[in-house]
Amino acid sequence: MKQHIRTGYAFGEFCLDVEERRLLRSGVEVPLPAKVFDTFVLLVENSGHLIEKDEFMKRLWPDTFVGDDALARNISTLRKSLGESGDSQTLIETVPTRGYRFVASVRQIELGEQPQTNEKLGSILSRSPDLVATDERVSSVPENASDGAIGEGSGSRSWRRRTAFVLLTAGLGSLAGLVTFWALSPVPGPRVMRTTQMTHSGRVATGLAMASDGSRIYFLERYGDHWNLMQTSVSGGEPQAMAAPFRNTWVMDVSPDRTNLLIGGFSRPDERMPVWIWPVQGGAPKRIGEITAYGATWCPNGRQILYTNDDGIYQIDADGTNARKLAKTGGTPANLRWSPDGRRLRFSLLQPQVEGVTMWEINSDGTHLHPLLPEWEKPTARSLGSWSVDGRYFLFESVYSGTQDIWAMREGKSLFRRRGPQPARLTAGPISFGTVLPGKDGHTVFVVGADWKNELVHYDLQSHQFHPFLPDLHTIYLSYSRDGVWLAYVHAENSVLARMKSDGTQPLDLTPPGLRTWDPRWSPDGKQILFTGLTDSGEHKIFLVSAAGGTPRELFANNGNQDAASWSPDGKFIAFASGSSASGASEQAPTVIQMLNLATNQLTALPGSHDMYAPTWSPDGRFLATSSDDDRQLMLLDLRSQKWSKLAHGTALRGGPFAWSPDSKYVYCQDILAPNEPVYRIRVSDGKREVVVSFETYLRGGVQKVSVVTVAPDGSPIIVLDRNQADIYALDLDLP
Repeated sequence: MKQHIRTGYAFGEFCLDVEERRLLRSGVEVPLPAKVFDTFVLLVENSGHLIEKDEFMKRLWPDTFVGDDALARNISTLRKSLGESGDSQTLIETVPTRGYRFVASVRQIELGEQPQTNEKLGSILSRSPDLVATDERVSSVPENASDGAIGEGSGSRSWRRRTAFVLLTAGLGSLAGLVTFWALSPVPGPRVMRTTQMTHSGRVATGLAMASDGSRIYFLERYGDHWNLMQTSVSGGEPQAMAAPFRNTWVMDVSPDRTNLLIGGFSRPDERMPVWIWPVQGGAPKRIGEITAYGATWCPNGRQILYTNDDGIYQIDADGTNARKLAKTGGTPANLRWSPDGRRLRFSLLQPQVEGVTMWEINSDGTHLHPLLPEWEKPTARSLGSWSVDGRYFLFESVYSGTQDIWAMREGKSLFRRRGPQPARLTAGPISFGTVLPGKDGHTVFVVGADWKNELVHYDLQSHQFHPFLPDLHTIYLSYSRDGVWLAYVHAENSVLARMKSDGTQPLDLTPPGLRTWDPRWSPDGKQILFTGLTDSGEHKIFLVSAAGGTPRELFANNGNQDAASWSPDGKFIAFASGSSASGASEQAPTVIQMLNLATNQLTALPGSHDMYAPTWSPDGRFLATSSDDDRQLMLLDLRSQKWSKLAHGTALRGGPFAWSPDSKYVYCQDILAPNEPVYRIRVSDGKREVVVSFETYLRGGVQKVSVVTVAPDGSPIIVLDRNQADIYALDLDLP
C-alpha cells in the first residue's frame, strides 16, 4: 500500500509543511501563531510576487476589521522566527506603503517516503547466517554407529560441551557489552512533535498557573483593571467565561477526586489572598480558616492543603483546622507541585539575595530541602514546573538568552535505568513559552505562549492626542535630562544602560554587557546618571556613571538592597530606598528611605519612612513624594517640618519617580489597576485629584496594559503600551 506523499516548500535550512502546518529549521520545529503561519504560507506560495496589504487583509481577516499594525506584527514575528532583522530583508522584503514580497529562492519538495516492502525485508533477512543448520551438523551421530564408535561419540559430546561453554561465555559477554552500551549511551532527547494554538484572544494571563480536571483547563484572561476566569476543553474549542464568586478569581488546583476547586480571590495577583474551596458543580465557596497565601495546592490524600507564605510552606486540614508550618524555605515559595507518587514536592523560590527564581525540592514530610539543578548554569531563572503523568520527566519554564522556553529533565537513575542528560530545551522562540500544565494523556503539555511587544507613545497635553515616540526604541526605562536635550534608557534586549539625544541621535552605551540595569536618573547638571544595577551577589545597588562614558561606580559597599535613587534639585543629595537582604534572612526586611549627603558622604535614614519606596524631590526642594511599599498610598514628607502625610490612595499607584509640576503644587501618578488605568494630577495643598488622561481606547482595542514611564520637560507623559499577545498552546511531545 502506498503511503500518502505530501508536498511542501524548502528554502535555505527551512522546510514548510503546509498540510501539517509546521515550519522546520534544520529539522527542529519553529512554533508560529496561527495567523502568523497563514501569513507565511501566503508569502511563500507567492514567492517573488508582491502581495498588497489589502490582499493580506482579505485573506487573513476576511470578517474582521484590523489595522495595518496587526499585519506588521505578523511580519515582525516571522522575521524573528527566520532569524532576520527588518534591516537585512533577505527573506521578506518590505515595499513601503504597499505590501510585502518573499524574495528567497523557494523549491517545492516531497514530504514522506514509501516504506520498505516485505520482499526487501525478506531479502535482508536471507543474508543472515544459518546458525541452526550449523548446530545440527555438529551434533549429528549416525544411527548405525558401532560400540567402537562410542568413545568417538564421547569425544564429540565433550567437544560439544566445550563449544557450548565458549558460546555461552561469548553470549554473556555480548549481553554484558550490550547492557553496558545501553546503560552508558545517551538517552534519546525529548522533542516537540506538534504545536497547536488552543485560544486566540491574546489576553491569557502570564505568570498565574493554570489548572485542569482532566477534561477542562481553567485559566485567567486580563481585561484592563480585572481578570476573567475562563475554561476551555483540553481537546480545543471556544473558551467560555465562568460565573466566578469574586471579581478576580484564580483556580489554583483541582481536588484529587475532581469535585472541588481550590480558589483565591484577589485584587492584585502578586499579593497574598484568602483561600477558598469551591464545588465544581457550583454553589457558595467556603473559606479555609483565616489563612491568606500566595498559592495553594491539595495534598494527594485530598484531606489536607499546602499553601505558601513569605517565609515557608504551610499545611492545613481542608476544614480549616490544624494549620502548621511544614518547612522554612528562606524566601517566598510558589507553584507547589507534587510528584506522581506523592513523596516529593517541588516549587519555585524567590529569595532576596538571589537573582531570578530558582526551583527547589522537599520531601512530603518537610525534610531534605534542597535546590534543584544547583549547578545548571545556563538559564538565569527557572520556575513553574510539573511532572509528566508517568513521573519520567519534569517539565519547567526557564529564561535563557533573553527568551523564556520549556525544558524537560529526565528523572533520576537506577540499576536498570539510564541516567538522563542535562535538561533538554523543547521550545526555542521567538514566542516565549511558560506556565506548564501537563495533560492527562502523558504526551501533551499545555503552556502559555506570549509574543512580547511594547510601543512608546507621547501624550500631547494641548491637543489631547497620542503620537508615536521613538518607534525604534525598545525600553520601559526612560529619563530626561533637566534641559530636555538628552534621554537615558535601558536596552530591553540586554539591560545595558545607554544615553542619546532626545531626537534619537548620538546613542552611546554606558554600562558593560552582563550588568542588569534599571531606573536611570540624570543629575541636575546633566553630567552624571544614577541607576540601579544587579551585582554578582544578587543584590540591588546604586551606581553612578558619567554621561560621557566611563566605568560605573558603586556608591555604597555595605550589604543590603538599594533601589529607586533620586537627586535633590541642587544636586547635593541623593535619596533612595534601602532594605536589608543579608544571606540567610527568611524574608526581606522593610524598606526605609535614606539620604546621602554627597559633600560629607554621610547617610541618614528618614524618620517614619519604613515601608516607603521611590522617593522624588519637588522642584523647590521642600517635599519628598514616595509610595508605600505595596503601591497603595502616595505619601508626602515636608522636609521643613519632617512630617508625613497621605496624599492619595489607590489599588496600584505607580510613579516612581513621581512627576512634579514645575511650581511644586501638583504630583502626578497612575493607578494601573483602576478602571482605564488613569493618570492623576494631585494637589499638594489638599489632596484633590483630577484625571489627566485615561486609556479606555487603547484597552478596548486590545492593549493589555498602559504604563507611564517618564514625563517630558513640558509635563506631557511618555507611555509604554503593552501589546503582548498571550494564548494557550498544546505541545505534543515525544518523551522517550
